[in-house]
Amino acid sequence: MQQMADALAKPGLQRAAANFGWLMLERALRFALGAIVGFVVARYLGPVRLGTFSYCLALVTLLGFVPALGLDAIVKRELIKAPHATAELIASALALRAAGGVLGFMAVWLATGWGAGFTAEEAQVFRILGLLLFQPALFLPDLWLQAHLRAKQAVAVQLVALACASGLRVWLVMSGAEIAAFAWVLVVEMILGAVGLWVLARRGGLPGSFLGARRARMQGLLAEAWPLMFAGLAILVYMKIDEVMLRQMTGPADVGVYAAAARLSEVWYFLPSALAASVLPGLLQARASGAGEYARRQQQYYDLSAAAAYALSVPVALCAPWIVRLAYGEAFVASGPILAVHIWSSIFVFLGVARGQWLVNEGLQRFYLVATLIGALANVLLNLAFIPRWGGLGAAYATVISYGLAAWAASYLHPRVRVTAAMQTRALLIPLRGWRYLRR
Repeated sequence: MQQMADALAKPGLQRAAANFGWLMLERALRFALGAIVGFVVARYLGPVRLGTFSYCLALVTLLGFVPALGLDAIVKRELIKAPHATAELIASALALRAAGGVLGFMAVWLATGWGAGFTAEEAQVFRILGLLLFQPALFLPDLWLQAHLRAKQAVAVQLVALACASGLRVWLVMSGAEIAAFAWVLVVEMILGAVGLWVLARRGGLPGSFLGARRARMQGLLAEAWPLMFAGLAILVYMKIDEVMLRQMTGPADVGVYAAAARLSEVWYFLPSALAASVLPGLLQARASGAGEYARRQQQYYDLSAAAAYALSVPVALCAPWIVRLAYGEAFVASGPILAVHIWSSIFVFLGVARGQWLVNEGLQRFYLVATLIGALANVLLNLAFIPRWGGLGAAYATVISYGLAAWAASYLHPRVRVTAAMQTRALLIPLRGWRYLRR
């Protein structure tokens, strides 16, 4: 207990804990407001129209790797390591992501223009949601705020944008609006959040102008980030390809049922990202202190990630049928078994995010790419085998297995990564370590 008290007394850890706490508060309020309104919208749309909306959103999400460029972890790391280069770094990243957004948006219009199997309603929704491809560029100030542990400021902005968007969604439900109107609400929420983040960051000291991009800096970012960019694509594939393949192999109704369950599972995926943003400065300091301290802190990080995932997965899996009925009603009752399976993927998501930060710190981005490609390929193949037989439930099984392969099992394939594979395995065994671990 005294060791814990001494650790909590450290200013750096207190700032990280406070930052994580604000991120948790924002996401808790986001869940309370956004998710509840989302349940209302899902009930209004029904499985078929929700399936159409989810299918288009999944396609846009898959294209999101183009504007994101895998830059998040690298930009945050450089902002911490080289604060004097902040202006050039932000401007260069902004230029790269804006160009990526343009390319992605053009791809959306080309796909809908050529037909590509879209219905008229799907093409309309897909084009509107394509505007979300500019979000990685517009939300760059959020990386600066995270790097400086200023989550409290970003929380207020995100919640205001969410509150406005939620109010619009309720009004659309009451007005009997078409599905395209709900797509426009996501665009409005993105714009409100981006404006607020830029204002806060500039007032908080974000230096430079939008014209400070440098070719050498952009080339350096791309040279380091390209494995992460394609790894990001692979992650998006094994996160969203289920809905795309369900639409092609079964139909929009099954997509809606599966998407309803996946939303209840994926709504918690903010936790590992929030935790990563808060512990990164401490991990970098521990790395500079020596291998022993770095390994100890990394094991603590994995243990905390796994414990949080188990604390989430067990009750949700046990209560899945009641959670689905409460959230969506009887029309989505088939989502219950899917949720009971899909929620276990969160364990590997938590551990995968923790390992991903370590891989960036160690310069192992190419292994990260290989691991995520393994997961993406496994998910596609398992979906081909499972969906015809079990539908959405088969897609959920494919998701859990592929996540485990990519985020944990693949760690044993590389000699330098096996040390972290052992740490992940120890973290996975937390339920067996029980009371002795909690006392320690």
